[in-house]
Amino acid sequence: MLKIKNMKKVVILLLTIITIGCKKNPPEPTELYNKYRNSVALIQNSYYFKTSLDNDFEFFYTIEDNEPVFYETEEEAIENAGISFGTGFFISENGELATNRHVVYPSNEDILVGEQINEYLNDLKYKIKKAINEKQTEQSKLVDLWNEYYEYLDYDKKTQIKDEYSNKKNDVLELEELLEKLDFNPSNTITELKRVFLGIAYDNTHVTSLNDFKECVAIKKADDEKVDLAIIQLKDKTTPQRITNVFSLNNQKDTEKLKLNDNVYMIGFNQGIYLAKTDNGIKSQFTQGTITQDPDMNRILYSIPTLPGSSGSPIIDKWGNLVAINFAKTIDYQGFSFGVPSIQLTSLYNNNPIRNTYVNQTNEVNNVKEKERELEKKIITAKSDSYYENQIKELLKAEDERDFNTVANYYDLNNIKRYWDNSNPSYDDLSNAYYKSWKATSNSTNKVISINKESERIYDVNLDFKFYHKRKEEWKTVNSTVRFVFGQNDKIIEVYGIENKTLNQPVTTSNNSSRVNTTTNNVKYLYTTTFDNPPFELSLYEEPNVNSTIRYKCPKNTQVKVVEKYDDTFYKVIVDGYSGYVSKKWLKRQF
Repeated sequence: MLKIKNMKKVVILLLTIITIGCKKNPPEPTELYNKYRNSVALIQNSYYFKTSLDNDFEFFYTIEDNEPVFYETEEEAIENAGISFGTGFFISENGELATNRHVVYPSNEDILVGEQINEYLNDLKYKIKKAINEKQTEQSKLVDLWNEYYEYLDYDKKTQIKDEYSNKKNDVLELEELLEKLDFNPSNTITELKRVFLGIAYDNTHVTSLNDFKECVAIKKADDEKVDLAIIQLKDKTTPQRITNVFSLNNQKDTEKLKLNDNVYMIGFNQGIYLAKTDNGIKSQFTQGTITQDPDMNRILYSIPTLPGSSGSPIIDKWGNLVAINFAKTIDYQGFSFGVPSIQLTSLYNNNPIRNTYVNQTNEVNNVKEKERELEKKIITAKSDSYYENQIKELLKAEDERDFNTVANYYDLNNIKRYWDNSNPSYDDLSNAYYKSWKATSNSTNKVISINKESERIYDVNLDFKFYHKRKEEWKTVNSTVRFVFGQNDKIIEVYGIENKTLNQPVTTSNNSSRVNTTTNNVKYLYTTTFDNPPFELSLYEEPNVNSTIRYKCPKNTQVKVVEKYDDTFYKVIVDGYSGYVSKKWLKRQF
């Protein structure tokens, strides 16, 4: 019995010695590099972006130094297509390579692009509004020329003035139509990645031109942008014979079994082709480090320094097992980098296919949640009534103090649509209107009688405007109702007079802040007539001369009440409730 027990001990001891003696040591790092270096490739991605708005505007651009660079045409964008480099590695015999999602689908810097598109459109709006104002000024000059010198103009000159006026009017209409087309709904914006070329170059080969890269197509990407993985494939779907050791997705090391200080290695192309290029062809780099943090299913941290171009590099353990795919370095310090656990790549390869995007190589890259957030920013809830009422009162106070700098702050100068008779006025137009009024008057005050809310952001203000008329040397008080319209950014975009609902009297408007009102209900007039086929809308002047303030633009076919004959040139009339002076030559016979 004792002999049997001793025999068992001897057998166990021998088995232990044999087991220890047969334990396999990990290969040398250089062996791992030589085994897998041919399976790692340099990726080149050439592309540009196209953003389409629902107003038919299209923008073409590339991203350089995280800033969008815009081009006039798509052809120009193709010629200047952005080029980025990354690393990929073969994972099958079918020409499939794994890499990072951001290598294949680079970011389009949505927010910066949106800001620059808005800046471009706002600048274009400003230029169009300025052109409209210039055309309208030229129209007014033609009207003045016509009125002042009509009796001295020959047929050819009259025809010339009519044609010029008609042409400028058409120009204004076209510009106004273009201005309307600039508005767009940001929720309908589509941004596309337009790929020019996607290909790979093999380690230890000469690369002297684009032709040395073998063209690929993108076939899969992770649905979640945080899982920075994608798969590309050679067009012929065949892994070259020179690639003898593809990276296996079947013998991955469980992330939970990775431990702190475990050795890991990376094969990649830091700085893309620029660092890889040597006299003997492009060469990958082999770097090593250790696991520096307990890994989880989302990322693995290791002490391997990386540079741009190493994105998509395989991270292997001391046995050559794929454990991660490099995707990012820690900010401001290159001593540590992150990798996506290889188990995520297996999941993508087996379960998450996406449609082949080779046809036109066009892929929408909009992030739905980002679009929703941007849309929420655009839809701004109106402020309280008291806010808008206070804005109006403060504006009127600034007018009384004749402080134009403060006055201008209450207007949305980029989007103002109307200031009395001025359509889409510029800053200069607004300034001229105010200073012209202030020059003709003094000691002006606005007394608010009532403020009524017409609808959201629209308020009707009934007020008494008291001022001293310098030329007439008399005090005047005018009651009028003025409409203030606020825009989305809660600044004023429209100011104009409306029918005085409380007094049931018409309001005569001018392009200044005096807002002269003339009661016409009980005025006696000599006779009623119409205009004699004028070529354009006639100006109704405050005084009997063409240099005075224009109170109203009279429609061609409207009824005219003649109040008095002022002189041989001007008659005082009432048109649509507005009182003023017009040239007598435009009046038809009495009826």
